[in-house]
Amino acid sequence: MKGRKAELKAIEGGLAGVPSPPGEIPADMVAEWQVIAAELAQRKLLTASMAGILSTYVMALKNVRTFQKSIDQHGELVTSAHGHWKPNPAAGMQAKAMEMVARLGAELGLTPAARAKQGFQKGEKKPGGAPDGLDI
Repeated sequence: MKGRKAELKAIEGGLAGVPSPPGEIPADMVAEWQVIAAELAQRKLLTASMAGILSTYVMALKNVRTFQKSIDQHGELVTSAHGHWKPNPAAGMQAKAMEMVARLGAELGLTPAARAKQGFQKGEKKPGGAPDGLDI
């Protein structure tokens, strides 16, 4: 993730509503899909062609959670076939899934830095005047 990141801009022809999640999205991740897709649609960043990236993001997030359950169940260290301690393989897979979540989250504009680049703010600020909290 080196170099300058692309600026996020509203896309002409962006989807107005939230598309249905694809079939590969597990039932327990449908709500996650809907929340993210709704936010992207509201910010006019969601297009039909982005569905694949969003799907990959949601599946990577599912993997992070699944691997964490495995680590919680079996521990950070497991015994090998020869009885030696070794790192739980789920930890390595989780790290890769977390990298993908971070990368795709930035691509989709889900990180605070990406939102700041786009100028996305929940409330409108009044032009001019003193900063919030100062009574001048």
